[in-house]
Amino acid sequence: MTRCATRRGLRRLASVGAVAAVTALLVAGCGGSVDGGGAPSGSAVSFNGDLSGTQPAGTVIATSGFDVAKNGFNFENYGNEGDPLNLDAAAMASLFGDQVCSRTTKDGECKLTPTAKKWMKSMNDSMGGGHCFGLAGLSWAMFKGQIDADAYGASQASELEFDGNQDLQADIAAVFATQATAPTSADMRTYAPRDVLSALAAAWQNGDGFALGFANLRDGEQVDGHAVTPVALESMGDGKVAIVLYDNNYPEQPQRMVVDPQANTWTYSTSSNPADDPQAYTGDADNPLELWPVVPMLGPQDCPFCSDGSSAQASGLDGAKRSVSGGSAFNLVYLNQESDAKGVAISVTDLAGQPIPGAQARSPLSAGQTAPPAVSVPKDVVFKVRIDGSALTQPAQTDLSIIGPGYSYAVDQVTIDPGVADTVVFDPASNALEYQTSTGAAPDLTLTLDGDKASYSFLFGGLDLPAQGGSIKVRLDEAAQTVTASAAGGDTSEIDFVIERDDEDSEEVFESEPIPLAPGEALIVEYGKWGGSGTSMPVGIDTDGSGRITEQLVDAK
Repeated sequence: MTRCATRRGLRRLASVGAVAAVTALLVAGCGGSVDGGGAPSGSAVSFNGDLSGTQPAGTVIATSGFDVAKNGFNFENYGNEGDPLNLDAAAMASLFGDQVCSRTTKDGECKLTPTAKKWMKSMNDSMGGGHCFGLAGLSWAMFKGQIDADAYGASQASELEFDGNQDLQADIAAVFATQATAPTSADMRTYAPRDVLSALAAAWQNGDGFALGFANLRDGEQVDGHAVTPVALESMGDGKVAIVLYDNNYPEQPQRMVVDPQANTWTYSTSSNPADDPQAYTGDADNPLELWPVVPMLGPQDCPFCSDGSSAQASGLDGAKRSVSGGSAFNLVYLNQESDAKGVAISVTDLAGQPIPGAQARSPLSAGQTAPPAVSVPKDVVFKVRIDGSALTQPAQTDLSIIGPGYSYAVDQVTIDPGVADTVVFDPASNALEYQTSTGAAPDLTLTLDGDKASYSFLFGGLDLPAQGGSIKVRLDEAAQTVTASAAGGDTSEIDFVIERDDEDSEEVFESEPIPLAPGEALIVEYGKWGGSGTSMPVGIDTDGSGRITEQLVDAK
């Protein structure tokens, strides 16, 4: 998922995706004002064919016709402060069709499946780092008339109000989310610095546009990613070429990324003295630039969190209905967006602590310092997640989610102490999640399962582990339609649970009383026998490790 870097020292951040880090140096016009002086924004589409950068400084090499002051938004990139409207059920149904709905009401309202709710929450949470990807893509779409700015209240992007404009906020969020879905993510291409120039010039000649993604590399990992809108190319006169940008961290002020074709490097800084800017972006062929075509962002998207083999008709932002599919070959691991800023980090490995073949960490393009990556793991692989508090100076609370096609597992409200590392182990073959800690804090464990006839969400909480720590485990048996929860490392404790059942007619919720568990015992809930209100749901204790209920509790109704 792309993240975007926000303006340093200001209140807003941005978002990242599968970012390849790129560097670029900001120069003001021919070397003066921050606003870019004689930037070629707004001129007719053109390309003089010479990408050498040896023409007189300021010579326009190519332009898309995008005017930063006119076609960019007049407000800054923003995070989740002030509670802007992000993804909601209507946006999810527009992007993915009714495969994300447990049911649709008589009024046409989509009631999301439990797993769709979990994915939406994780995506909205990632927007806390900024909405730069959405701003970069939607501004270009309005410029080209692919999306009608009048639908949001004005004839062009620069005249639109942000405050109270929920339609605009919702569609910025929808475009942002497409960085995590196909076809948008599948159509992204990475370019070495010297190659990106010709790619941009050729695309503008054809009327096409991109969001430009980049980030810095630190110890081989992407940090401080950002997404902007490239609008023109200028010669710098010394063999270098400036990519003129609409950077949504700087409304109405053209910015410049410097590409050196000979050295095959790029640099981007918003400092008046880039040489002294500790947060300047830099890159080369090992930290390439990403071009994300805008057109795929506007249409419906395939659904990576929907059950394998599902499909639906969806309209996206452009309103043209097309068939989209569900399913994924990966489980996605998300850490709460704010966790990294607090000092929490994660690593995802096999059980021996070794890298997993085929796994990939993709930091979001976002403007908050560093943000935790989203890690994709082949969905048949057992893996462990180390939640590391080594960099913490005080306890921090976070959440970890694992989302696959039609299901999710999560550790919610886990408290990580300074210097402590907890572990989560996920086994997809047995549908089991185990949380291991060396302290007494016990989080909630949650699961979701989307089915053809009914969908479920489960929450297990209330357990208190001893001061020296222990483990909590949940296991979902789809064949037997049971869910099991147990704890190890402590004395007798209590556990409670909440189950929500959604089908095409209604949503039912059951909340248990605290249930005592002795060491070695496990709680078993036969959820498949519950048909909702007025029907029974067997709940009991496995006292001997047989995997069956040996002590029946009163049937829940």
